[in-house]
Amino acid sequence: MTQDDLRTLLREVWEKSGADFSGIGVIVCDCAEELPIISLRDDAPITGDSVANILSDMSQFTSKFHDGFHIINESGKLTHVAQYFSPPVVREAIFDKHRLVGGRFVAALFGSKVDGIQMTGIVGVKSGLSIFRNGEEVICEDLR
Repeated sequence: MTQDDLRTLLREVWEKSGADFSGIGVIVCDCAEELPIISLRDDAPITGDSVANILSDMSQFTSKFHDGFHIINESGKLTHVAQYFSPPVVREAIFDKHRLVGGRFVAALFGSKVDGIQMTGIVGVKSGLSIFRNGEEVICEDLR
């Protein structure tokens, strides 16, 4: 999965989601078993639809899977949903503290520095779309 693929996927999820959109966090990696994650749910949503449709459905406040991060492997397949993600603090990471960002933004920023993670991406209800690589925000778009 390329950075442009992730950007396209996140934009598609946001466009499909509507007024009940809760935001979304995505981790792209092939090493989920090595990540500082724990599942927030005992089950997983029904699959079979496109990744964008599944993520859009899960990104609704009414979905029990809306919280946490979802993991996509480098081939673009959804492998884990609703994961609590707790990366270590990266003290040298820089972000504009005047922006209205929250925990998901900072977890994605710090998490993009974790070994084995290709990149992370989020779409916030108010903060727009961001993609992170190696502890830096490489894409920032206002979606309003």
